[in-house]
Amino acid sequence: MTTIKTISSKLGASLFALVFVIGFGAGGLFGGVLPMSRQVQGWWRADELVAVLARVDQLRMDEHRGKSKTLRVVAEFVYQYNGRTYRSNRINIAGDGSDNIGSYHQDTYARLQQARDSQQKVTLWLDPQEPEFAVYDKTLRLSLFLFLIPFATLFPAVSLGALWALWAIWCKADKEETQSAVAVTPGQQLAGAQSYAAGRLELQADNSGALGLGLFALFWNLLSFPIAGVVLLQDQQGSQWGWLVLVFPLAGIFLMWAAGKIALARWRLGKVSLSLTQQPYTGIDNLAVRLHIEPGLGLRLQTASTHYPVQIQVQCVHEDRRGEDTTTKTLWAQELGERHVVHGAQSLDFSISLPADMPISGILEHKEVEVIWKLQIKVLDAELSFKLPVRQGMGGQVNARDVLEQQYPREPINLFGFPRTPEGTKQQTRNWFWAYGIFFVLIAITAFAIFNSASEDSTQQRSTQQRSTDQAQTLAQTETFAQLKARLATGADVNAGDAEGRSLLMQAVDEVSLEKVRYLLEQGAKVDLATPVDADGHGGRTAVFAAIDHDAVEIVQALADADADLRRPSNKVWTPVHYAAYKGALKSLRYLHQRGLAIDEVFNGGRGSTPLMVAAQYNQLPAIAFLLQAGADRSKKDLYGEDACGYARFFKQEAAAKALDCQ
Repeated sequence: MTTIKTISSKLGASLFALVFVIGFGAGGLFGGVLPMSRQVQGWWRADELVAVLARVDQLRMDEHRGKSKTLRVVAEFVYQYNGRTYRSNRINIAGDGSDNIGSYHQDTYARLQQARDSQQKVTLWLDPQEPEFAVYDKTLRLSLFLFLIPFATLFPAVSLGALWALWAIWCKADKEETQSAVAVTPGQQLAGAQSYAAGRLELQADNSGALGLGLFALFWNLLSFPIAGVVLLQDQQGSQWGWLVLVFPLAGIFLMWAAGKIALARWRLGKVSLSLTQQPYTGIDNLAVRLHIEPGLGLRLQTASTHYPVQIQVQCVHEDRRGEDTTTKTLWAQELGERHVVHGAQSLDFSISLPADMPISGILEHKEVEVIWKLQIKVLDAELSFKLPVRQGMGGQVNARDVLEQQYPREPINLFGFPRTPEGTKQQTRNWFWAYGIFFVLIAITAFAIFNSASEDSTQQRSTQQRSTDQAQTLAQTETFAQLKARLATGADVNAGDAEGRSLLMQAVDEVSLEKVRYLLEQGAKVDLATPVDADGHGGRTAVFAAIDHDAVEIVQALADADADLRRPSNKVWTPVHYAAYKGALKSLRYLHQRGLAIDEVFNGGRGSTPLMVAAQYNQLPAIAFLLQAGADRSKKDLYGEDACGYARFFKQEAAAKALDCQ
């Protein structure tokens, strides 16, 4: 009958296990499995998408502060497909969330800001079957994918383990460990605790530990490999210290190799059991023992031998499992010498004798303190350990404490608290570095292939975007100079604009046609016409900005000679000098400086940045060098107190920071 105390203890243990089931289960599901499945689903869908040009309509960077700062790019794109206009706010194909893994959000925001400020279109990837679905980045975020692996694997594993514990608390039968100290006379057999077959005592070997070591190695690798991958991917500088993180995956590979080696050795040996003719007791002489091997010694080896060495040892040990470390002390041990067994043998007979002045098997004053008799056998690189249920013989009972005092006199107190190495333990020290070295190389090659594939996808995306932009520009260059003159001769408006609001003059500038520009100016084209400004303040691009975009200094000069306003900002964001610094248009920047434009001017829109700050943000090294040579003040600060070095550091432009001599 279950007592109230047992029920209350089960309820307490069940609540504790339930917390792990729900907590780790929910964390693994929403923090790992679902985000990781979206990554895989998005990667699988990416090949079906087609490119379409889109305008960046809205853009901002959201910052969330909790235990750590996380970022998220929020954008809205406007695009057309099959004559209809659509809007999309998807950045990454796997879904958009807030995180601080690498510089993905900062880099994406910088690219989109550059496209929006320069009024250039970006490439979206659209599903032809579902035109409402369009995404800016269709590549797999490898660092985020690696980061999610522990959450998608370890957390559910802990939840399942807690669920099993919950089942075991209520459904698994309680095991009561009973120790019997009944004296056994010679020839008498023990009834009950051990299994018997044909009048003999059958013993099974202890577990090899390969499964436990393998599970630990699996958990270790599920943590160490993703963490190492994330660290190395974020280590953009290639620091030599970053490679130290590989020590942990190497340790995991070694653990996995050790577990596999133990499991392989046991499999090669086959099924092994031990039979004794009677119950072992202290003081017994020549107890007959038989080792059974199925299917036969050496039959599972690829390279067989005529005979195999077998090493046998009998031990009586005192094991203290209290605390973090297990202390094992050998009270008595006897080597039986090396025996040789022929190939294919299914049994090995030998005998053992046990001293009378040793304690019997069993738990002592604490459940974690025990005397254990072991029969240890080493054959075919496999180590077998059989626990012998040694009982009291004809002589008097021996106290384990007395034997310990004789074998291991009390040691002086360790004033410095240094841990002492447990005695009587044996460890395998053979190192097959080539085995796990080859395994690591295979894993490294696989990781490199995945990363290289992701990089190729990103490169392909940028190439497709560039090709789409080039195609759009090619369409605008269909009209020849003769056709332009003929059209204007028929009375066409010289200031007419296209669908985007670009005047004929601006179109000629985009074609980098000085001949057309001069002709249009002669025909009375308005030099300062600008594209429309939308509700969000985007637009306002003039012919001067178009000329700077191509660094066509002759056209800039022609526009300036036609009284173009070289100080007029574009949509209250860019001034011509800022735009030249942003584009790295060195010839245009030098010409504007020669025309007397201030090299340190600020604009009212945005953050109040100077041209030097803009050049640092976009890593325009020639522009930085020229601005500094022209006397730009690199210590000047914007509205938020940041100088040019602050811009270089925030946008991780190391070359720009070096050019500015930032400390």
